[in-house]
Amino acid sequence: MKVGFIGVGRMGYALAANLLRNKVETIVFDVHPDPVEKLAALGAVAGVDVKTVVEGSDVVFTMLPGPKQSREVVLGPEGVLSNMTAGKLLVELSTIDTDTVDEIARMADAKGVRFADAPVGRLATSADRGESLFMLGAKDTDFEEFRSILLRMGSTVLHCGNPGSGTRMKLINNLLVLCYCQLNSEALVLASSLGMDVKKTFDVLTGTTASNGQLKEKWPIKVLKGDLSPGFDIALGFKDLTLACQAAQSSGVSLPVGNLVRSMFQLARNAGYDGKDTSSLTEFWAKANGVPVPRC
Repeated sequence: MKVGFIGVGRMGYALAANLLRNKVETIVFDVHPDPVEKLAALGAVAGVDVKTVVEGSDVVFTMLPGPKQSREVVLGPEGVLSNMTAGKLLVELSTIDTDTVDEIARMADAKGVRFADAPVGRLATSADRGESLFMLGAKDTDFEEFRSILLRMGSTVLHCGNPGSGTRMKLINNLLVLCYCQLNSEALVLASSLGMDVKKTFDVLTGTTASNGQLKEKWPIKVLKGDLSPGFDIALGFKDLTLACQAAQSSGVSLPVGNLVRSMFQLARNAGYDGKDTSSLTEFWAKANGVPVPRC
């Protein structure tokens, strides 16, 4: 099996590196040369462009920043699908909108390409350890084959339904994840303003039903440690909240909290927090309120 991987940013790099660790022949491509060169040093083949990656692969993964890039790279005139032949496999790992994933699925089906969407769950550090979760949208007849490939990169594959359902599940998941970011930040900033010990507050919050995965797993290694480097960029969080709110609007559903949290992310972006981790909302709100930034 030869695998092509297009888009090796923070998450894509980790996933492609896992393929290499599992002895999968992999050709990689990205508009930024540095991660491609690093993966080549690990044994990957450096692709010249999208066409060379597709033509040299049995399975193609795309991990791109958003819908615009997916449309250009996958659906464009010189894109992935225009260079794929019937019987090959295409997996969209990106977090995109429902219209885009549905269009990719339709065009893939028309060409006889077997398509699945499998957005990634868990943290980037989980991907580094090969412990990613994939929300797989695939036909029942294709499930086992896609699952076996995805398990070369992660540890868990959950079948969410037919193609397109993985993307829908990811938007639902990230709506909750990103709302937690705001709530966690408000709670810790309140604790700071009341003079509470951050470590003791954290122990209580993670020892009761107030606990959530973001607070328990991410906050101690990111903002509470003073590390704001992006495991999940504020700008990408805002993008995912926007996609979730747009999906709700399209289906006639009101998301009052989701839309409010989206506005909170916009405030942080306006304050210069693009390029920082979503947990940095805690620092943003501490500074906005003039209280000490919680650290432990």
